[in-house]
Amino acid sequence: MSDKGKSYAIYDMRTGRLAARISSNGAVQSEDDPEAVATLKALMQREIIIREEQIDSDPQHADVEYDLFPEESMCYLGLVTLRPDDPSYLQVFLLRLPYVSHYELRS
Repeated sequence: MSDKGKSYAIYDMRTGRLAARISSNGAVQSEDDPEAVATLKALMQREIIIREEQIDSDPQHADVEYDLFPEESMCYLGLVTLRPDDPSYLQVFLLRLPYVSHYELRS
């Protein structure tokens, strides 16, 4: 099943309103909230460090909490650094979004 053409709805947790959409290729699309677009684009430039076994989770159907580490942490055995160009990056980014901002993915 292809994710091509799929987009993810990103909501502002403070207002409950749709703030932006992120396409399956990582492009942020505005929903009349320029602050959300700027914040999401900036966050998508950061590296993410997670446990190796957490790489392939579906952000729409995740029931696993991510152990998140700040990008300046040292890497230890069993941890992986995902960069924005990594194929698994978007999935992990969408799952960690509420932990680093006031935005969240909703189905």
